[in-house]
Amino acid sequence: MRKTSYIIPVLFIFFCSMLYFGCDDSGTLPEELTAGQVILHQKIKLLPLDPVLDGYYNLFLVLTDSIGTPRTVHLGRFNVTTAGEIIDESGNPKTLSVPANDTIDLGRSLYSIISIDPSPVIFPGPTRILAGPVSIYRDSVTAVMLMNDTLAVGSSINSLLSSNSVLYHINTPTGLSGDCSKGIWFCQPGGVSSWNPGSALTLNRGWIYQGFVRNKTTGQVYSTGRFYDPEMSDMDGAGSCADTFGVAYSKPGQDWAKANCSSITKIDDGNHEAFVTLQPEGRSETLAPFVLKIYYQNNIITDLGCNRVDNLFTQRQNIPDVTLRITR
Repeated sequence: MRKTSYIIPVLFIFFCSMLYFGCDDSGTLPEELTAGQVILHQKIKLLPLDPVLDGYYNLFLVLTDSIGTPRTVHLGRFNVTTAGEIIDESGNPKTLSVPANDTIDLGRSLYSIISIDPSPVIFPGPTRILAGPVSIYRDSVTAVMLMNDTLAVGSSINSLLSSNSVLYHINTPTGLSGDCSKGIWFCQPGGVSSWNPGSALTLNRGWIYQGFVRNKTTGQVYSTGRFYDPEMSDMDGAGSCADTFGVAYSKPGQDWAKANCSSITKIDDGNHEAFVTLQPEGRSETLAPFVLKIYYQNNIITDLGCNRVDNLFTQRQNIPDVTLRITR
């Protein structure tokens, strides 16, 4: 009987210890992590999309089957809130996951991709905002997903981020001397380049630049044209409101010099701002500016004057940096 009296307390302590150490910090039993659970850690958050104008983000995983044949698996269509929370098409919280039948091949994962697509898709569209190669671990697969990846925007992002600003200047080369404040050009005076070398985008790779001027008082937005290469003219040259008294620069920009053609009379009046977006290639030029501003000046200085230059500041906080983790 004495021996039994010692055994019972020992077993009781052992049982309590097992229960305690099996609990998490809150004292509750943790949920089992099943294969295929997706976690997106957003070091720099994705920006919320306008579903009507832009569609949604789509997450994909490229992997191979047991005989080495590659295939692409769609892990979910989603948007994000301003806080970076993943939401579905109704605005409710959404959990991304690998389809159950595909979890067996997670150990042969190759690449991860996030694309922006207006319509539902099963393969990544051309506008791929993030991508990265996958690393395989015993309990998970992970990927650092960046815009400068070769399967996303590419190396032009490195050039965009290599300085804190590029330059623009106020002038109207196609107008009369009194029209100076009716034009903006994303270069230095005389059409000298101000962008970092290597900033050009590749045709049919899903992305294009577009410049804008916005009246902060009225909210009216004026496009300055779309372009792939900041070393060349944009697609509409000096614009439909350019005049014929001079020659436009061979760089992206816009003149509003022609009489009765535009409501712009003076963009350096303290009421205007300028910016450049990186946007989906197939998006219409006439739509509201895409959310991804890369260069921005919130105040075109009053009476900046002809050929005076100012900064468009690099918007690093808009360039997403995301880590993907999938449990095995």
